[in-house]
Amino acid sequence: MCHFIKVNHMKLRAIGVLLLSLLTIGCTGTQTTIKPDPLTLSTQSPKKFESVGLKARTSEYPPFAPAGNLTDGFASTLEDTGFAKKLYYPLRGEDKPEILLEPQFSARADLHSGANFAKAFFTGFTLFLLEPVIWFDYDYTVEGNVIVSRNGERLQTINARSDATISAKWLSLSEISRLEAEALMKAKRSLYLQLMRDIH
Repeated sequence: MCHFIKVNHMKLRAIGVLLLSLLTIGCTGTQTTIKPDPLTLSTQSPKKFESVGLKARTSEYPPFAPAGNLTDGFASTLEDTGFAKKLYYPLRGEDKPEILLEPQFSARADLHSGANFAKAFFTGFTLFLLEPVIWFDYDYTVEGNVIVSRNGERLQTINARSDATISAKWLSLSEISRLEAEALMKAKRSLYLQLMRDIH
C-alpha cells in the first residue's frame, strides 16, 4: 500500500513538474524571420544614374493582395535611396531615361493549412497542455527579375528573392494579420535592395 501511494505521489510530482515547465515556456509568442535580412543590405546606391525609367511587366503569378503593388514599392525605394536623380514612373512614350528597368514581381504565401489544422486539432485534443510547445508556421516569398536596357539594348537581367517566415503559438494567432503586413514590408525591402545592388 505504501509503495502504491509512493508511486502515485511520484507520478503527481512528475505531472506537476511537466505542467510547471510548460507554463514557464510560455503560452504566447511569435517569431518573424526575413532572409536575407534587409538590415544587412546597404541602402546606399552603388551608382547614381542621371535618370531611370521604370516600366512594369505582367506578374507571372496571380496577385497576392496583401503584398500590394510591388512595382510601386520598387519605385518608392528607388526614389528614397537616391538611386537616380530623376525617376520616370509611370513611364511615358516621350520620356528618355538613361537606363530602362523592366521589373516583373511575384508574391505568394504558403500558409501550411493542412499542417496547421493538424496542429490545432492536436492542441485541442491534448486539452491545450502542449499548446506552449506547438508553433504554427506561415511562409511568404517575394521574387523579382529586372531587365536593364539602354537605348533599346538589353544590358543585363537580374533576379532576386526574399523569404519571410512567421511562427506563432495558438494564443498569438490573432496577431498573424499584423505580423503578415510587417513581414511582407521587410521582405519587399530586402528584395528591392538586392535588385538595386545588382544593377550596374
